[in-house]
Amino acid sequence: MKLQGWIIMLTAMVMFLSLLGLPIGFDSILNAIGADINEDTTQVNSIDIENSSFWSKIFGDNGILVLLGLGAVVTIGLFARGYDPSLIVIPFIIFAGGVYIVAFSSIISYVITFNQSWMTKVISVIFGALMVGYIVACVDYFAGR
Repeated sequence: MKLQGWIIMLTAMVMFLSLLGLPIGFDSILNAIGADINEDTTQVNSIDIENSSFWSKIFGDNGILVLLGLGAVVTIGLFARGYDPSLIVIPFIIFAGGVYIVAFSSIISYVITFNQSWMTKVISVIFGALMVGYIVACVDYFAGR
């Protein structure tokens, strides 16, 4: 399977597990974008992106996105003939991998609290295989260029 398929599959799985109510560490990201989620029903009450801390950090007076955009325009303009398109994708792949690692380790530590060693082993094998598949897809993506 290609890297795009792995990213879509793992992102959908993390979002699904978050909506099921499992503590996967995704709440801080949702709070940063202004999502208000009912803890009992995991229902989204409201999303206010424009008044969130994430919005102000990106588009504020010293917005990170604006500065990065200007820096990227200058950098790509200087090296327009010799840049590799995979360099643009690397930050997204690293961020997605970090989110998956945090989510999977949170779920594994949650399962450990049940004191059922067989359950911990099964979950570890499932998520370990998914991470190995993601890593192989990343290597295939960058080595195949």
